[in-house]
Amino acid sequence: MSERGKGIASDWLGFDGERAPRVLSLFFWGAMALFTLINAVSPVLRSDGAQAIRLPEEAWDPLRISSLAAVAVLSALWLAVPWSAAAGGRRRAAALCFYVGTLYFLLWGGFPSFVLMMLAICNAVLVFGTPTAVAYIATVALTMFVAVIFSPGQTPAAALLSTALVAFQALAVLIVFGALMQARRGAQERERLMSELELAHGELRRYADRVRDLTVTAERTRMAREMHDSVGHYLTVINLALSNAKRFRTLRPEDAWTEVDDAQRLAREALQDTRRWVRALRPLKLDGRAGAEAMRSLTDSLSGPDIDISLTQEGEWPSVSDETELACYRTLQEALTNALRHSGADRVLVRLRCSDGIEVDVSDNGSGSPADRLARGSGLQGLRERISAAGGDLLVEGRGPEGGVRLSARFPVDPAEGPGRRPRPRQARHPGKTL
Repeated sequence: MSERGKGIASDWLGFDGERAPRVLSLFFWGAMALFTLINAVSPVLRSDGAQAIRLPEEAWDPLRISSLAAVAVLSALWLAVPWSAAAGGRRRAAALCFYVGTLYFLLWGGFPSFVLMMLAICNAVLVFGTPTAVAYIATVALTMFVAVIFSPGQTPAAALLSTALVAFQALAVLIVFGALMQARRGAQERERLMSELELAHGELRRYADRVRDLTVTAERTRMAREMHDSVGHYLTVINLALSNAKRFRTLRPEDAWTEVDDAQRLAREALQDTRRWVRALRPLKLDGRAGAEAMRSLTDSLSGPDIDISLTQEGEWPSVSDETELACYRTLQEALTNALRHSGADRVLVRLRCSDGIEVDVSDNGSGSPADRLARGSGLQGLRERISAAGGDLLVEGRGPEGGVRLSARFPVDPAEGPGRRPRPRQARHPGKTL
C-alpha cells in the first residue's frame, strides 16, 4: 500500500484516542439522521417497517420532542466520547452516559438502534475493556426484555425472543470487533517490529562500517609490523653480510665470497618470505618447521664467524595457539636483529624455557643500549603490542657490569586452550621494568 493509501486508511479506520474513526462517525451520524427521519417525523413506524411500541395518540407529541432531545444529547456525548483507555475521568464519564443514552434508542428498534449498540460495544471494549462491554450487553438484554414484556399485547415468549435476538446481535458485534482489534494489535506489533528491524539494520550497517574500518586499520598495523619483522630483519642481515664481504675481499677472499653467498641466500629467503607474507601474513611455519625447531633454524642461519648464537631449550615445547607461536618466533627475531644491528656483540645466548609457560630469553655481550631508547624503537613497540595481544609480557634491561642487553618475553600456556585459541592475559611475572 502506498503512503497516501496508508494515510487514508489511518484516517478512516485508525484510532488516535481522541476521536472515533471516520467510518464509525459516519455510522453514528447516519443512524442519527435515519432515526430522526423515521422515528421523530413518523413515530408510528419503525425503521424496518414494523409497528413500534404502541402508545396513546396524545403521547406522540411529547415522544417526538423527547426523541429529538435524545438525539441532541447523544450527539453532544458522541463528540466527547474518548477512544482510548488512557482517557481522563470526565471523558470516561461521558462514555458511560453515552452507553446509557443508547438504551433509550433500543426502545425504538430498527437499524439505528443496532448501530448505536454496536458503537457503544466498540467504545466499551477500547475504553473500559471486554468485561464492561459484556456488562453493557447484559444491560441491553435486560432493558429489551423489560420494555417488551411491559408493552401492550406482548407475551413473555415474545419478550424472550426479542431479548435473545438483541443479545445475539450484541455478542456477534463483540466477537467481530474483538477479532478486528486483535488483528489491529497484531498489525501494530508487526509495524513496530519492522521499525525496530529497520533501526537495527541501520545500526548493524553502521557497526559493519566501523568494524570494516577497524579491521583495515588493524590489518595495516599488522602489515607494517610484519614488514619490519620479516623484510627489515633480512635486509639487516644482508647488509651485515655484504659489509663483511667488503672487509674480507682482500685479505680473506674465500670468507668474502662465503658472505656474498649467504647474502644471496638470505635475499632469496627474504623474497620467499615476502611472497608468503603478502599471500597469508603468517610466515611462522616455514617449510614445515614450527615452534622450537623454527627458532633453532633462525639462530643457526644468523650465527657466523663474527657472532656466535647458541640456543638451549629446557622442557618440551607445549601445544599453543598459532598467535602465541608466531609471537615467540618474532620475539627471537627482533631480539637477534637488535643484537646484530646495535650491540656490536660477538656472542648471543638464547634460552627457551617451557614449563607452565614459554619464556624466550635473549642476552648478548655487546656494548648495550639504554632500555628506554630501545623501547622507543618501532620494532620493540610493535613487538610489545604483539606479545600483549598473545597474553604475555616483555622485559628489556641492561646486564650491568657484564654489558649487553637482556630481552625476555614470557607467554602463558593454558592447558584448556587448544590450538588456534588466544591465551588469556596474565599479570607480568618478571621483576624490573616491563615495557
